Amino acid sequence: KYAFIAIEDVRFYSHFGVDFRGIARALYRNIMKRSVAEGASTITQQLARNLYLTPQKSLKRKIEEAILAIQIEREYSKEEILNMYLNLIYLGEGAHGVEAASYTYFHKKAKDLTLEESATLAALTKSPSRLSPYKNPAKAAERRNVVLKRMYDADFINKRDYQKAVQAPIALASLKAYEKKTGYFIEYVKQVLEEYVENPQEIYTTGFNIRTTINLQMTEYAYEAIDKGIQGYRKRHPKVKHPPEVALVAMEVKTGDIKVLIGGRDFSVSPYNRAVQAKRQPGSAFKPIIYLAALEQGYTPDDLLMDAPVSFTNPYTGVVWQPKNYRNEYHGNVTLRRALELSLNTATVRLLNSVGVENVINLAKQLHIDSKFEPNLSLSLGTTEIAPLDLAAAYATFARGGYYLPPVAIKAVATIDGEEKYREEPTEEPVVSPEAASRLVDIMQGVIRSGTARSAASMPYILAGKTGTTDDFRDAWFIGFSPNLLCAVWIGYDKRTNLGNKESGATAALPIWIDFMSKALTHYPKEYFPQPMAEY
Repeated sequence: KYAFIAIEDVRFYSHFGVDFRGIARALYRNIMKRSVAEGASTITQQLARNLYLTPQKSLKRKIEEAILAIQIEREYSKEEILNMYLNLIYLGEGAHGVEAASYTYFHKKAKDLTLEESATLAALTKSPSRLSPYKNPAKAAERRNVVLKRMYDADFINKRDYQKAVQAPIALASLKAYEKKTGYFIEYVKQVLEEYVENPQEIYTTGFNIRTTINLQMTEYAYEAIDKGIQGYRKRHPKVKHPPEVALVAMEVKTGDIKVLIGGRDFSVSPYNRAVQAKRQPGSAFKPIIYLAALEQGYTPDDLLMDAPVSFTNPYTGVVWQPKNYRNEYHGNVTLRRALELSLNTATVRLLNSVGVENVINLAKQLHIDSKFEPNLSLSLGTTEIAPLDLAAAYATFARGGYYLPPVAIKAVATIDGEEKYREEPTEEPVVSPEAASRLVDIMQGVIRSGTARSAASMPYILAGKTGTTDDFRDAWFIGFSPNLLCAVWIGYDKRTNLGNKESGATAALPIWIDFMSKALTHYPKEYFPQPMAEY
């Protein structure tokens, strides 16, 4: 406690939430150095920001932060505030709170840390990634010694203990790969946990035992596949300085249990969870929803569609829209099955026009896709932005025979004393008929057998899926599934820059999917997709 107080808020026990002396001191030092060299937020202000505000730096936010801090001080004791702060603060390597960080860096409980180990954790508050003792031991030791000096100056430790601690090496526990790579999943669990707890504040004060759905072995498979996929991208683009980001979601079809949730290449570098927070254009990966709406209306896989150049004129603006096929190749009359297998744009636009844009949007909403849909025909090209987790859950509905289950990360929540607070009880929600879902899955098996994803055809499993590519090559997708396991892969840049010419879903995302699923599917029996019961 004293290590964090010394470096973050040495007057913590004497102020009322805002430290005006600290503000004056920081202002003076910043003026003297002609830069923002020192902040003045108290621990209570930092807690207010982490609980209620955004990290955006503005005068308005600082005022709100101060007001909230004063209110927090009125409601809680200093020890309660410090307890919440120490349980909430992010300390790098996917560790939230000092207890998690103590285990991550030292494989100890927080109460068992030595003086120098405590100072090492407190040193991480300034920059958890840059000052990680795993990545930069020299800078970590330097910052740790600053913490120890502050503790000595504040009379928290004596001179003998200070001199001994600054000479001690940083002795770290081995950083297991899965501990480093579960950050995105843990952060997602934190976000959804508040839905299952009556008083969310208890998450940061009392603590809970949480049973989750994550599979650590599969998470390893996923990171190996991502690393291999990025290496392949670098070979195709040797002059690229910064590789794209990747999101990968794997969930069990029958339960909705999330086995893998990865929102980027490295959580310690960028904790932004692209699997959940980043909505991107799915391109052709949206097409199965259009075809499902058609099948539900009575279309059959063998019905014919015209695949030829087409144009539409906006009656209000007079602007002409002319969707085109990939490589400008057209096939004339094609079956509905072949149109989806080859991901033909003009055939799909005509199908959407026939089925009705509003009907497709309504179906997407029934599939719990939380996006803002524009009611126009460009929907056929996947122009509506969707989060990877939402699209994965929609595809799982196809695989499940038309029944929706929400993605599950938490199976049970109990207090530290063992009192059960929540137990997951899944309820299937019928969205479309089993017949329509079964026909769509049958068509999507053809995408792998002889369509845009045929590089996966040699895998010895029953598989279905769909590639997705935006017309400017900014986003590449592949979402595919067996009767037991689904995996969605997205690859792209945060700044929405071009991935490069011909970086399609089949080129950029599918190899990652194949590499992951080839290993993950060994954990499941080989089965066939469910067939709807025959009517008598």
